Amino acid sequence: MVQTVKGRVVDDISGQPLVGVGVVVNNSGYLSGYSDIEGYYQIKNVPVGKISILFSSIGMETVYMENISLNTGKELVMNVKMREDVMTVDELVITAERDKLRPVNEMATVSARTFSVADAERYAGAMNDISRMAQNFAGVGTPDDSSNDIVVRGNSPFGLLWRMEGVDIYNPNHFADGGATGGAISMLNVNTLSNSDFYTSAFPAEYANAYSGVFDIHLREGNYDIHEFTGQIGINGLEFGVEGPLSKKWRASYMGSYRYSFLDALQYMGFDFGTGSAVPRYQDWTAKIHVPTPKSGTFSFFTLGGFGKVSITDGESDFYTYADDISSTSEMLLAGLQYEKGLGVNQSLKVSFATSYSSFAALMDSMNVETKLKDRSQDAMLTREFQTLQVVHNAKLASRLSLRSGLTAKRLGYRFLSNDYSKTTYPKDVNEIGHTFQLQGFSEVSYRATHNLTIDAGVNAQFLFLNKTWNVDPRFGISWKFLDKQELSFGYGLHSQYQGLEIYMTKLFSQAVDSKIYPNRYLDMTRAHHVVLGYQLRLSPSTRLKAEAYYQYLYNIPVDLYEPYYSVLNLGGMDFDKYGRVYVSDATGYNYGLEVTLERFLSEGWYYMVTGSVFESKFRSLDNILRSTRYNSNYILNGLIGKEFEIRKGKNTGVLWSLGGDIKYTVAGGQRYIPVDIEASKAAQSAVYIFEEAYDHRLPYYMRGDIKVWAKIQQVKITHEIGVEVRNFTNRKNVYSYEYNAKLEDMKTSYQTGLLPLGYYRITF
Repeated sequence: MVQTVKGRVVDDISGQPLVGVGVVVNNSGYLSGYSDIEGYYQIKNVPVGKISILFSSIGMETVYMENISLNTGKELVMNVKMREDVMTVDELVITAERDKLRPVNEMATVSARTFSVADAERYAGAMNDISRMAQNFAGVGTPDDSSNDIVVRGNSPFGLLWRMEGVDIYNPNHFADGGATGGAISMLNVNTLSNSDFYTSAFPAEYANAYSGVFDIHLREGNYDIHEFTGQIGINGLEFGVEGPLSKKWRASYMGSYRYSFLDALQYMGFDFGTGSAVPRYQDWTAKIHVPTPKSGTFSFFTLGGFGKVSITDGESDFYTYADDISSTSEMLLAGLQYEKGLGVNQSLKVSFATSYSSFAALMDSMNVETKLKDRSQDAMLTREFQTLQVVHNAKLASRLSLRSGLTAKRLGYRFLSNDYSKTTYPKDVNEIGHTFQLQGFSEVSYRATHNLTIDAGVNAQFLFLNKTWNVDPRFGISWKFLDKQELSFGYGLHSQYQGLEIYMTKLFSQAVDSKIYPNRYLDMTRAHHVVLGYQLRLSPSTRLKAEAYYQYLYNIPVDLYEPYYSVLNLGGMDFDKYGRVYVSDATGYNYGLEVTLERFLSEGWYYMVTGSVFESKFRSLDNILRSTRYNSNYILNGLIGKEFEIRKGKNTGVLWSLGGDIKYTVAGGQRYIPVDIEASKAAQSAVYIFEEAYDHRLPYYMRGDIKVWAKIQQVKITHEIGVEVRNFTNRKNVYSYEYNAKLEDMKTSYQTGLLPLGYYRITF
């Protein structure tokens, strides 16, 4: 059985097509071809299974990719960007290797790596979620089974930035507050993604308004020759995908997917999501239209969105202890248009317009102590939106020197409405409707002094019209391959992030002058200096050892004026205690640590990844007391190993069966918490916290094992795949929190997700 491999090869800076690039596929023997005048290539009759592809051309750096899955049910569209080689022809040595630890963005020097769709589909425990997959990487924490929050090097998940197709987006997760960066279930369908980047520190100048990490997501393009379909059904939902040509003459294509959940099946089987008897329900979609014209440039449209709902009654969830009944809905929508055109041989221009919308709404009923009946106690709708216009210019100034610059303008809209009928906690003194504007700009240069030495430098600036705060942040990185298999890297960056608009909008009422006062309006941006030193050793063509030591100094950190132990550094997803507080930007903090990664990429049928992180994360508040942050778990250890088999029937008949599986184990220190004074709580009939010991105590250490097995069956033009994933297969009871229960007059322990099996069947044709 055979299939077609095709795609396009372009210059990485100008986007111009590269003519005459040799493309060699190594599977059963060698099959080869060349890119045409528009950069397109096509190689037919490639035996299905694992393949390797080599792209080479005189004067360009060779690109080599191995262990790519080629299936009967879907043609492989592989688009490649090549960069000019700085070596002379006499010195040219083709190594035929590409380091997967390196990101797609060539201007990233440290604390960055690329990840592929195959990684998210393959890793046990990832649940086809790139956020959960990233939790395998060094320095990335696992704070909560019920959420895919990304905790990078002890920083709050609120410090993370999400991007898609080069523009900033809101939180792409279901059941999440739009001001957060994680949620229960990802809206990102890995079947629609291309290779993307993940950053944990000192990221390039083009990334603004983040201080902990960046997810830079890219959507793939659809097949521009034939229509193809994908269907998937599993215990947790139904999925349908379609792609194909819009114009074969222009090689224009479309690609889209839709997912609908029915987690009721898991509930009926007795498994717990952490929401009691409540069943989360959600649906989402992703789509992209790609239209390359012969002379007028390339146009594209992309969209991502989804909505979900969950209702909890009679206080059945340990995660919603502030209300007896709660019904919540969340929505997110992104739509964008892009235009890209080469300007001569060495320049390109990309113009993007996108709109993003995020909404979270909740209705809460609480027990009336006097009547013993439930009354509406609180309701809220929190809506955020922005419209973005962005221009990015790329220029190759010389074979060794390239420049990238960009300007972004945003309109930030907000609608925060709440009613606190019980006059208790959620959310108070925030009701506001309005908008503001933000400007961002960057310029960065990459200089490849030699084949083994690269220097990247840039500067980023942003201005928030709401309070006229601004920043100018320099970035710098250097990478030096001082020996054939060894590399040193160094990076520095100053990073800034403005506060959530809901924090700026907190208001107080002055009866004396009958007016509103906004105490947080002029809070500074949270800022962080990042310094990173890295070392990488190539043990073999498929195995890497990487170590990074880092230090981060944070300042202008908002803390509560009256409760100095409370800081935005400790915020997590669905943390509504942030509302109604009066903050001052007077705290500082630091994070430092060491990370080690030993990784074997899939080669000869097996792969593994072992990561270890030790770190310290602390902050100093108004009272001059040095405290641990909530996420200072001190250590994280991950181990993952997997194996894939290919079973062939007869000679030259192709792969009929592929079998595979992997197992993963995670051990991490527990999150920090504020202890409760039980005797004082009994007297007060509610929780009384010992704030003097805030974050001195840790939950018990976290440990979880996941396992995944799958089988793939290849038939003529159809591929079937069946898989089973079991999360927490040892059924360990990891502690989620300790809460004071007024009825019991004692502490109650809430636990994270127990053993949870997930199965699926996928067909591609």
